[in-house]
Amino acid sequence: MSKVKTGEGLENYVLTLLHCLASISRVCWFGVRKLDFKNLNTWSCLLLINGLLMIVLFGTLHYQRAVELYFPLLGVLVVLAVFAYGCKDFSRHVAFQKAIARAGLRTATGEQPQVQAIVPIGVQRVKVIVETCGVGINKFKAQQDSLTAGFRQKVEDIVSGKDMGQVEIILCARDLPSMVSFHELYSHIKEPYAFVVGQSINGVVTQKMQSLPHLLISGATGGGKSVFFRATMLALLKSSPHIQLYLLDMKRGVEVKEFTALPNVRTAADETEATSMLAALVAEMHRRYEILAHSGHKSINPVRDKLDLLVVGIDEAAALFGRGTNATAGNCMGELARLARAAGMHLIVATQKPVKEAISTEILDNLTGRMTFKMISSAASNVALGGNYAQKLPAIKGRAVWCNGSERRQVQAPFVDDELIEAELEVISQEFAAGLRQNFNALLGGTFNAKISQAKKHA
Repeated sequence: MSKVKTGEGLENYVLTLLHCLASISRVCWFGVRKLDFKNLNTWSCLLLINGLLMIVLFGTLHYQRAVELYFPLLGVLVVLAVFAYGCKDFSRHVAFQKAIARAGLRTATGEQPQVQAIVPIGVQRVKVIVETCGVGINKFKAQQDSLTAGFRQKVEDIVSGKDMGQVEIILCARDLPSMVSFHELYSHIKEPYAFVVGQSINGVVTQKMQSLPHLLISGATGGGKSVFFRATMLALLKSSPHIQLYLLDMKRGVEVKEFTALPNVRTAADETEATSMLAALVAEMHRRYEILAHSGHKSINPVRDKLDLLVVGIDEAAALFGRGTNATAGNCMGELARLARAAGMHLIVATQKPVKEAISTEILDNLTGRMTFKMISSAASNVALGGNYAQKLPAIKGRAVWCNGSERRQVQAPFVDDELIEAELEVISQEFAAGLRQNFNALLGGTFNAKISQAKKHA
């Protein structure tokens, strides 16, 4: 009996030892996968281990004995370093695997999806690649709340992987604030003719108007679209030394009434005024192209050419262009969208639904910058962003998806109230009165400054 117990004890001991070696090997494998031999820090660490070992051995032992111990000890130290390097990733891998198990994701035969890789995306986000083992992506989405609790991180999205048998779970280590103030974010603007997009996971996003060049703001009622429209106009006025705003508000001007007192802002509150203003802007665009042809430059530079940057802001654009009721305004907008950038003129268009019934496809295709707030339907989100990203946004006022080219990120747009806008615009108005600000040109519809006109004749 004692021999049997001894045999069982030895067998258990061997199995435990093998299990420990397997675990150590697995942790080391995570460390090896994480090593980047193109990184200077990796080589610095290896050289430091080697140097310390040589100093200890050759400084305390006979040369022959030191040589005998050098390679075994170096191997042990490298294994320990790789083990330590892989511990964090291994423990996170185990934790994520447990989170999937606790969410109850299993096949009918009891198979469980397996975490294959954890890939960092920026500073705060990671992508967890999971082998589904036959569990459908809809089951993962149905358990999104349980996965969030298990991962202890926000599950931003669950999408199909490159391999049909995989899903990718996008995690974010921290969530965005539910509100950020305009002043808090405006301090991050470091160059003229720029505005604040919002607070993202990776920091504050700002955008220079000339490199955009046109912007579409869309989203359902109550999502923060009009607040962002006004905050953008305010930021452009504050950051830009030479700028003119032409604001078309189809809500009878109620959204832009605070801006009307400034000497570099002109507003239109109905369809007739808006159409006339757009026609004048097209004429100015052609005049500027004549200036470019004469000077030989490819685009307008406000300081060099002594021409203000012109920004055309249209709130509730569907009321002006919807169903093709105003062909003249639509044609003017199409021409501006195609050609205005080089003339130092930019469009900011706000609408609830960016669909062809509201704004023509020709105009939409040229509004390359997209700020999209919460959408009710996936169709509208698809038009704005090429996916249902806006439909998936949380119901938080000011939460939006910012898209510029191929870049797409979730942001919390800056909040600005009427009192703050009035106070900021009063400061700008006083700067004009004191001569600290000056336009190069008069607003369209007036006469150009005689001195600047004279300079143009001799240019």
